[in-house]
Amino acid sequence: MGTSWITGLTQMFRQVQVNDTAIIDFTFYDLAGHPILTSSQKIHQVSLGRGGGSFLAEPLSIRAGWIGNPPYTGVDAYFSDPRTMTKFGIHGLELDELDAAVLGMQVGETKTVGFTFSDPLKITFKDYEFNAIGGNFSNSALGDPVPFGFSVSPLVEGLDTDMSTPTDPVFRIGYIVNKTTDSVEVQHRYPSAEITVREIRAEIKA
Repeated sequence: MGTSWITGLTQMFRQVQVNDTAIIDFTFYDLAGHPILTSSQKIHQVSLGRGGGSFLAEPLSIRAGWIGNPPYTGVDAYFSDPRTMTKFGIHGLELDELDAAVLGMQVGETKTVGFTFSDPLKITFKDYEFNAIGGNFSNSALGDPVPFGFSVSPLVEGLDTDMSTPTDPVFRIGYIVNKTTDSVEVQHRYPSAEITVREIRAEIKA
């Protein structure tokens, strides 16, 4: 039998520790409780079949206990056609909380993480700015999904405050939570994510 079964048992019962690398399956849920970004083929197919839809990505590799992720991390994801990949943005605050939540988990364990950071992740678009990013201000309504592009510089593609070339742009979906006669407020905060540990890679000591 060798020793491979011992290695397997060690991996099965080991808990994630600080600075371990954890490979996780994940699903981010939107304000209505629908999956918006997932690494689960099953969840992705079910959401498409119900007429909604989610973006499908590979499992995440995260550093357990790490705090201070960059503002956004882009992960390759697609909606229905693998040939149309985009960089879906995961917020650094989201990753920080996932890095903390995975501590103590074991391979195969699942946990729902409710995000608790204070940033509401809201953006106000003037009517012409909203139209510039592909929206239809006149026909827009509360609850409508709003896809838009983020980047390091400028912060949001399409805003007239900075029309320079975006750096490392990522895609994200928000929802209209307020509308006035000449603006809409879009929130792109996702309340929770479900994670499942697939693999634990122990920190390599120098």
